[in-house]
Amino acid sequence: MLFAFLVSLIGLFFLLANAIRFYVTCKNRDVLYRIITAYLVLLFGVELFCNIIGFLYPNSNFFLSHYYFIFQFITLNLFFYKSFSSKVLKQIMVIVFVSVMFFLGYQYYNEPSLYWEFNLIEIAITSIPLLFYAIYFIVSNFKKDKHNYFYFCNGLIIYVTSSASIFLSGNSDSVFFTEPFVLDFWFFNSLFYILYQFLIYKEWKALNFRRTTKRKLQ
Repeated sequence: MLFAFLVSLIGLFFLLANAIRFYVTCKNRDVLYRIITAYLVLLFGVELFCNIIGFLYPNSNFFLSHYYFIFQFITLNLFFYKSFSSKVLKQIMVIVFVSVMFFLGYQYYNEPSLYWEFNLIEIAITSIPLLFYAIYFIVSNFKKDKHNYFYFCNGLIIYVTSSASIFLSGNSDSVFFTEPFVLDFWFFNSLFYILYQFLIYKEWKALNFRRTTKRKLQ
Protein backbone atom coordinates (compact mmCIF):
# COMPACT_ATOMS: atom_id res chain seq x y z
CA MET A 1 0.00 0.00 0.00
CA LEU A 2 3.07 2.23 0.08
CA PHE A 3 2.65 3.01 -3.61
CA ALA A 4 -0.90 4.31 -3.08
CA PHE A 5 0.33 6.45 -0.19
CA LEU A 6 3.10 7.92 -2.35
CA VAL A 7 0.54 8.79 -5.02
CA SER A 8 -1.55 10.60 -2.39
CA LEU A 9 1.59 12.55 -1.42
CA ILE A 10 1.98 13.64 -5.04
CA GLY A 11 -1.57 15.02 -4.89
CA LEU A 12 -0.69 16.80 -1.66
CA PHE A 13 2.41 18.31 -3.29
CA PHE A 14 0.37 19.63 -6.23
CA LEU A 15 -2.19 21.05 -3.80
CA LEU A 16 0.59 22.85 -1.91
CA ALA A 17 2.07 24.18 -5.16
CA ASN A 18 -1.33 25.51 -6.26
CA ALA A 19 -2.01 27.06 -2.86
CA ILE A 20 1.35 28.86 -3.00
CA ARG A 21 0.79 30.01 -6.60
CA PHE A 22 -2.61 31.51 -5.83
CA TYR A 23 -1.47 32.99 -2.52
CA VAL A 24 1.57 34.83 -3.89
CA THR A 25 -0.47 36.26 -6.79
CA CYS A 26 -3.56 37.07 -4.72
CA LYS A 27 -2.85 40.77 -4.22
CA ASN A 28 -5.28 43.10 -6.02
CA ARG A 29 -7.26 40.18 -7.47
CA ASP A 30 -11.03 39.76 -7.63
CA VAL A 31 -13.04 38.13 -4.88
CA LEU A 32 -13.36 34.82 -6.75
CA TYR A 33 -9.59 34.52 -6.99
CA ARG A 34 -9.24 35.18 -3.25
CA ILE A 35 -11.92 32.62 -2.41
CA ILE A 36 -10.11 29.93 -4.41
CA THR A 37 -6.90 30.89 -2.61
CA ALA A 38 -8.58 30.45 0.78
CA TYR A 39 -10.10 27.17 -0.41
CA LEU A 40 -6.72 25.75 -1.43
CA VAL A 41 -4.97 26.87 1.77
CA LEU A 42 -7.69 25.40 4.00
CA LEU A 43 -7.73 22.10 2.13
CA PHE A 44 -3.96 21.82 2.22
CA GLY A 45 -4.08 22.10 6.01
CA VAL A 46 -6.68 19.34 6.24
CA GLU A 47 -4.91 17.10 3.71
CA LEU A 48 -1.55 17.54 5.43
CA PHE A 49 -2.91 16.42 8.80
CA CYS A 50 -4.85 13.64 7.10
CA ASN A 51 -1.70 12.21 5.51
CA ILE A 52 0.37 12.55 8.68
CA ILE A 53 -2.21 10.90 10.92
CA GLY A 54 -3.03 8.28 8.28
CA PHE A 55 0.65 7.32 8.03
CA LEU A 56 1.32 7.24 11.77
CA TYR A 57 -2.03 5.82 12.83
CA PRO A 58 -3.75 4.04 9.91
CA ASN A 59 -7.55 4.35 9.79
CA SER A 60 -7.51 6.99 12.54
CA ASN A 61 -7.93 10.03 10.31
CA PHE A 62 -11.57 9.57 9.27
CA PHE A 63 -12.70 12.51 11.40
CA LEU A 64 -10.75 14.88 9.16
CA SER A 65 -13.07 14.07 6.26
CA HIS A 66 -15.73 16.21 7.97
CA TYR A 67 -13.48 19.26 7.88
CA TYR A 68 -12.58 18.57 4.26
CA PHE A 69 -16.14 18.32 2.99
CA ILE A 70 -17.50 21.14 5.16
CA PHE A 71 -14.65 23.56 4.33
CA GLN A 72 -15.10 22.72 0.66
CA PHE A 73 -18.86 23.22 0.90
CA ILE A 74 -18.54 26.60 2.65
CA THR A 75 -15.83 28.12 0.46
CA LEU A 76 -17.23 26.90 -2.86
CA ASN A 77 -20.76 27.96 -1.94
CA LEU A 78 -19.33 31.43 -1.44
CA PHE A 79 -17.46 31.16 -4.75
CA PHE A 80 -20.56 30.26 -6.73
CA TYR A 81 -22.75 32.71 -4.81
CA LYS A 82 -20.41 35.51 -5.89
CA SER A 83 -20.32 34.13 -9.44
CA PHE A 84 -24.04 33.99 -10.15
CA SER A 85 -26.14 37.03 -10.98
CA SER A 86 -29.58 35.43 -10.63
CA LYS A 87 -31.25 36.61 -7.41
CA VAL A 88 -33.56 33.59 -7.39
CA LEU A 89 -30.63 31.20 -7.65
CA LYS A 90 -28.79 33.02 -4.89
CA GLN A 91 -31.83 32.74 -2.63
CA ILE A 92 -32.01 29.00 -3.34
CA MET A 93 -28.30 28.68 -2.55
CA VAL A 94 -28.78 30.40 0.81
CA ILE A 95 -31.68 28.11 1.68
CA VAL A 96 -29.69 25.01 0.68
CA PHE A 97 -26.60 26.17 2.57
CA VAL A 98 -28.47 26.95 5.80
CA SER A 99 -30.45 23.70 5.56
CA VAL A 100 -27.31 21.59 5.07
CA MET A 101 -25.39 23.25 7.91
CA PHE A 102 -28.37 23.04 10.27
CA PHE A 103 -28.93 19.37 9.43
CA LEU A 104 -25.26 18.46 9.97
CA GLY A 105 -25.15 20.38 13.24
CA TYR A 106 -28.22 18.52 14.48
CA GLN A 107 -26.88 15.18 13.25
CA TYR A 108 -23.57 15.50 15.10
CA TYR A 109 -25.31 16.80 18.21
CA ASN A 110 -27.73 13.87 18.14
CA GLU A 111 -25.11 11.23 17.26
CA PRO A 112 -21.60 12.38 18.33
CA SER A 113 -20.02 9.02 17.39
CA LEU A 114 -20.40 10.01 13.71
CA TYR A 115 -17.49 12.39 14.22
CA TRP A 116 -15.07 9.44 14.18
CA GLU A 117 -16.55 7.83 11.06
CA PHE A 118 -17.23 8.63 7.43
CA ASN A 119 -20.59 10.35 7.26
CA LEU A 120 -22.14 9.31 3.95
CA ILE A 121 -25.05 11.72 4.31
CA GLU A 122 -22.62 14.59 4.88
CA ILE A 123 -20.65 13.63 1.77
CA ALA A 124 -23.81 13.52 -0.35
CA ILE A 125 -25.44 16.76 0.80
CA THR A 126 -22.21 18.77 0.64
CA SER A 127 -21.11 17.39 -2.75
CA ILE A 128 -24.28 17.22 -4.85
CA PRO A 129 -25.15 20.95 -4.62
CA LEU A 130 -21.60 21.86 -5.66
CA LEU A 131 -21.91 19.65 -8.73
CA PHE A 132 -25.13 21.39 -9.78
CA TYR A 133 -23.59 24.83 -9.21
CA ALA A 134 -20.47 23.95 -11.22
CA ILE A 135 -22.50 22.55 -14.11
CA TYR A 136 -24.77 25.59 -14.11
CA PHE A 137 -21.72 27.88 -14.06
CA ILE A 138 -20.25 26.21 -17.14
CA VAL A 139 -23.54 26.11 -19.07
CA SER A 140 -24.51 29.70 -18.23
CA ASN A 141 -21.09 31.09 -19.20
CA PHE A 142 -20.36 28.86 -22.17
CA LYS A 143 -21.25 31.45 -24.81
CA LYS A 144 -19.25 34.23 -23.20
CA ASP A 145 -15.88 35.22 -24.58
CA LYS A 146 -14.39 35.37 -21.12
CA HIS A 147 -13.92 31.84 -19.82
CA ASN A 148 -12.53 32.44 -16.34
CA TYR A 149 -12.71 29.50 -13.92
CA PHE A 150 -13.76 26.93 -16.53
CA TYR A 151 -10.76 24.70 -15.82
CA PHE A 152 -11.50 24.95 -12.13
CA CYS A 153 -15.18 24.04 -12.50
CA ASN A 154 -14.47 21.15 -14.85
CA GLY A 155 -11.89 19.79 -12.44
CA LEU A 156 -14.33 20.17 -9.58
CA ILE A 157 -17.02 18.23 -11.45
CA ILE A 158 -14.63 15.40 -12.32
CA TYR A 159 -13.12 15.08 -8.86
CA VAL A 160 -16.27 15.53 -6.75
CA THR A 161 -18.17 13.05 -8.93
CA SER A 162 -15.47 10.39 -8.66
CA SER A 163 -14.72 11.01 -4.99
CA ALA A 164 -18.35 11.07 -3.88
CA SER A 165 -19.07 7.94 -5.93
CA ILE A 166 -16.26 6.05 -4.19
CA PHE A 167 -17.38 7.16 -0.74
CA LEU A 168 -21.10 6.66 -1.29
CA SER A 169 -20.68 3.25 -2.92
CA GLY A 170 -19.39 1.96 0.39
CA ASN A 171 -16.36 0.49 -1.39
CA SER A 172 -13.71 2.82 -0.01
CA ASP A 173 -11.94 -0.17 1.59
CA SER A 174 -12.30 -2.49 -1.39
CA VAL A 175 -9.34 -3.78 -3.35
CA PHE A 176 -9.40 -3.39 -7.12
CA PHE A 177 -6.15 -5.21 -7.90
CA THR A 178 -4.81 -7.92 -5.63
CA GLU A 179 -1.38 -9.32 -4.82
CA PRO A 180 1.34 -8.92 -5.88
CA PHE A 181 0.31 -5.43 -6.99
CA VAL A 182 -2.31 -4.14 -4.57
CA LEU A 183 -4.39 -1.09 -5.44
CA ASP A 184 -7.52 -0.06 -3.60
CA PHE A 185 -10.14 2.52 -4.48
CA TRP A 186 -8.22 5.20 -2.58
CA PHE A 187 -5.56 5.01 -5.28
CA PHE A 188 -8.05 6.01 -7.96
CA ASN A 189 -9.38 8.76 -5.74
CA SER A 190 -5.80 10.08 -5.50
CA LEU A 191 -5.40 9.96 -9.29
CA PHE A 192 -8.54 12.01 -9.84
CA TYR A 193 -7.31 14.43 -7.18
CA ILE A 194 -4.04 14.91 -9.08
CA LEU A 195 -6.04 15.59 -12.25
CA TYR A 196 -8.12 18.12 -10.32
CA GLN A 197 -5.00 19.90 -9.11
CA PHE A 198 -3.58 19.92 -12.63
CA LEU A 199 -6.73 21.66 -13.91
CA ILE A 200 -6.49 24.17 -11.05
CA TYR A 201 -2.94 24.87 -12.17
CA LYS A 202 -4.21 25.36 -15.74
CA GLU A 203 -6.76 27.82 -14.35
CA TRP A 204 -4.08 29.76 -12.48
CA LYS A 205 -1.89 29.86 -15.58
CA ALA A 206 -4.77 31.05 -17.80
CA LEU A 207 -5.89 33.73 -15.35
CA ASN A 208 -2.41 35.15 -14.95
CA PHE A 209 -1.69 34.96 -18.69
CA ARG A 210 -4.80 37.04 -19.38
CA ARG A 211 -3.81 39.51 -16.69
CA THR A 212 -0.28 39.88 -18.08
CA THR A 213 -1.60 40.28 -21.63
CA LYS A 214 -4.09 42.92 -20.51
CA ARG A 215 -1.34 44.92 -18.79
CA LYS A 216 0.83 44.84 -21.90
CA LEU A 217 -2.02 46.17 -24.03
CA GLN A 218 -2.72 49.09 -21.68
